Amino acid sequence: MLTSATASVITGTALVATRFVVSQTDGLTVATMRYVVAAVCLLPVALWFHRANIPARDLFAIVVLGILYFCIFPWCISSAMQFTTASGGSIVLACTPAATLLLGAARGSEQLTIRKGLGVTAATIGAAAAIKGTTAGTGDMSWAGDALMVLATLCGAVYAVFSKPYVAKYPALTVTAIAMAAGAAALVSIWLVRDLPTGLPKLDTAGWWAILYMGAAGGAFSFFLYAWSLGRTAPTATMISLPLNPIAAIIAGAFFLGEPLPPELFVGLAFVMLGIYLVANPLSARVQNRNA
Repeated sequence: MLTSATASVITGTALVATRFVVSQTDGLTVATMRYVVAAVCLLPVALWFHRANIPARDLFAIVVLGILYFCIFPWCISSAMQFTTASGGSIVLACTPAATLLLGAARGSEQLTIRKGLGVTAATIGAAAAIKGTTAGTGDMSWAGDALMVLATLCGAVYAVFSKPYVAKYPALTVTAIAMAAGAAALVSIWLVRDLPTGLPKLDTAGWWAILYMGAAGGAFSFFLYAWSLGRTAPTATMISLPLNPIAAIIAGAFFLGEPLPPELFVGLAFVMLGIYLVANPLSARVQNRNA
């Protein structure tokens, strides 16, 4: 539980670092540098702890999912931070468990109980409230940032649902490392074509430190902690710590970036936390088991 809580706090503050550094370059460059650093840090650790012989068919699927989650997902988030706040974006992103539940229910891999349905509804209301708060305080283009965060949330849900069989079959850390390396390779390929012709990124010292923190801590270390936690506790126990992500982003965003804190933000946070509680609390599993 402590490891997943630490990971949630780190990823929340990494979102603030993303918003800080994206003002010096563009979203694609930030996402590329972050996950190149993360992959370089995580892949050797995964190979040290776990060696798994993965058939080509499963490896291909993991690579495709990696491109979705470690290429498109971070590109959306980094680009979104050019238009919206880290605090508002993190609340929208915290709806991933609810989106995962809906997708899983549509595929028949999750049972959508009344309790979980209420959780999805609460999370949706919370995200809408957070979006309203950030739209009021960040200008005309804030809708673009919010739309990108919604797209990132959907990418996260798709990855969570479709990667589940592979995480169950192989070590979670190994699957994550392979997926992250695939995503980093895809980001580098796109960046070489799209951004390199305009020159190398020009960041100040604080910007480079932010990239290092986002990649090493917010990328490799946080995913290592999540994988470690999932291997030793129930998934619901890991998901319960997710509200710490937007809480950390709100505090760090206000302290380091002077982000506005409209009332809608806290209303949204409360509803999203309630939604995560209803979706992920172990009581949901016990009710589901009794109804089965």
